[in-house]
Amino acid sequence: MVLNHTINDKSAQQRQIFTFYVDEVMFGLKVENVLMVGQGLQNIQQLPIEERGFCGVTKFQGVVVPVLDFAHRIDIPSGIDSKTDLLALLEQHENEYIEWIASLDQAIKSGAQFTTIQKPDENQFSKLYKQFKTWDETLKELLAAFEEPHAALHVLADELLVTENDNQTVTINILERADTTLRQLLTVFSHVREQLNSSMRQVLLFVTDDGKTPRYALMIDNVNDVISYSASDFQASNNGPLSTIPKIEGIIDGIYTQANQQDCLFFNIDKISDINTLMAKAN
Repeated sequence: MVLNHTINDKSAQQRQIFTFYVDEVMFGLKVENVLMVGQGLQNIQQLPIEERGFCGVTKFQGVVVPVLDFAHRIDIPSGIDSKTDLLALLEQHENEYIEWIASLDQAIKSGAQFTTIQKPDENQFSKLYKQFKTWDETLKELLAAFEEPHAALHVLADELLVTENDNQTVTINILERADTTLRQLLTVFSHVREQLNSSMRQVLLFVTDDGKTPRYALMIDNVNDVISYSASDFQASNNGPLSTIPKIEGIIDGIYTQANQQDCLFFNIDKISDINTLMAKAN
């Protein structure tokens, strides 16, 4: 997707900001600094250069262009980082529930001591799927789907623990229902895992000074939209309350805010990298 940098008189009264996401954070830059958005991550050539966030180089119409992982360049987690962490935690909790039901089954059949885990609204798994933030609506729905089988599994476990040992018919029935509910829970785990894996892709944002020549490419998580802001929507990072945090100005020029919309962290393309120095290392 190549952007048209022609701005009419009406739009010139507003600041046109190209916005994108890194994980759940919205960033923006001047729309005239965006040359193209595209795929082509497989064409990145790695170079033996130690530079924070430097991924290698790619080509744009024959021009060699350095590629920077935007999140790692400014030292924050990317969406892929967050999803990779979530996958690891989900695997841990999935194994815990498989082992939990197995030990519960063993305790019921053998009369051994069984220690239950925390109630569903108190344990770490419940907090994980309820508190994880994402703009991915499909993932939101899948995470919410954990609630019913997760709560039901704990209810059945409580029923088993209070059932009289000599009532084998009731015990076996509850165990069968627990196994069925566990399979439902594991199905949700599988669907969430598939969604996370399928959404682990990034795009390249080619940045320009003149609207024609690429300066560098940023690896980002997701393109959002071009948003119009007025000058009064902007809070600079070099004065006012934001200036009390020294490191902010080194990353962003300020923040655009509008009612009923997520704040946009506005960055200056000159602050992300000294491309001349970076390319000198590559040569």
